[in-house]
Amino acid sequence: IFEGYSVTESSRPSSTNELLELATSLGRLFQQSKNEPALEWLRKFRQSVGQTAAEIDLALARIDPARYSKESINDQVMDKNKEIGGPWWQLQSSWVQGLSESNKLGGFLNQQSRAIQLLIAALMMNPQTPTEAMPEILRSYAEFKPDNLADILRANLKHQDTIVRATAAELLAGQPPAGSNTLALETALPRALQDRDLNDAALAILDALAKQKSKEANDALKTALDSSDHLIRRKAVALLKANGVGDFSNRIGTVQTRNTDADYRRAIARIGRRVTTTVVTSKGAFTIELLPDEAELTVDNFIQLVKKGFFNGQAIPRVVPNFVIQAGDPRGDLNGGPGYQIRCEINEIPYERGAVGMALSGKDTGGSQWFVTHSPQPHLDGGYTVFGRVISGMEVVDNIARGDVIRRVIVNER
Repeated sequence: IFEGYSVTESSRPSSTNELLELATSLGRLFQQSKNEPALEWLRKFRQSVGQTAAEIDLALARIDPARYSKESINDQVMDKNKEIGGPWWQLQSSWVQGLSESNKLGGFLNQQSRAIQLLIAALMMNPQTPTEAMPEILRSYAEFKPDNLADILRANLKHQDTIVRATAAELLAGQPPAGSNTLALETALPRALQDRDLNDAALAILDALAKQKSKEANDALKTALDSSDHLIRRKAVALLKANGVGDFSNRIGTVQTRNTDADYRRAIARIGRRVTTTVVTSKGAFTIELLPDEAELTVDNFIQLVKKGFFNGQAIPRVVPNFVIQAGDPRGDLNGGPGYQIRCEINEIPYERGAVGMALSGKDTGGSQWFVTHSPQPHLDGGYTVFGRVISGMEVVDNIARGDVIRRVIVNER
């Protein structure tokens, strides 16, 4: 399968996404086979892309777990001066994902397992470790089931980053209920409820508290009913009901819109007008026709972000061949946003090739992340707001690979 693909093809824009998919397929097809031609191809490919693709590390770990684990012990992933072809955090994230996969497949001897645990722990404690890498580092460490895992997770509930705290809470939810965990989650919740930009930590902590199945945890859940965030209130109501505490549906209330009268007037004024945006990327430009008649407020939100220069300089963090490219994340790890959420505006526009939609993590969780479909995706119809369609430059969209950069976005209103 892979003999017809040269790793030098990764220099061609249209090949990188296909080659990454091929790497994933090789890892699945040759799992634990120690297939040397496949391993050699993957190593050459990793060199060509700067060793920043998790698909390659996962494939190497799946094909020969023992070899991957042995080589990983000597890997200098903590040297931030090491030359790589992408963000430093991506190298560390890819590496620990490979370690986790190798561990699942029995690639470590007891002595090696201890050494790897120490390396991952050192990454967690290293002040130079990028924050963006910490979620995958925590997940990988948890896969080894160390004795101090709960202590590590409770400590990270105090982390400055919202996503790290959310990850710690998510992993604590998988631990047996314990009074110490309940107390740590209770203590972390008030801070999470005050997070201004992201509600991920609050939602994850609520889920973890619900699994403690104690009066103290349920009492903590009730405090979230007073949150100004309707998504948090909705989550608290659902969890309390599931735990048999009671039905607090009347506390969900109405959503407090962040839109002003001026926002509504501006959005409505675009109805019937032609509005386009040109997205200039490191691979070329493509033009989106926005659809204010179908998603007035979503279009207005997008335009306001464009006018602020919000998207300029951002890397494209997600590309799935024959599915979508996804952009609009200032963090670069698919967890970022503009600091607020917008309501969904579900319409009847189908997700055909070139449709532009809002990325979500649940109902009414859109903000700044958006995507373009490579091909028709009818399973997305009616679930994600369509607010535009690509009218020129789809060949550019097809050639975009993860890590390509949006240089600027230009709005043209007539």
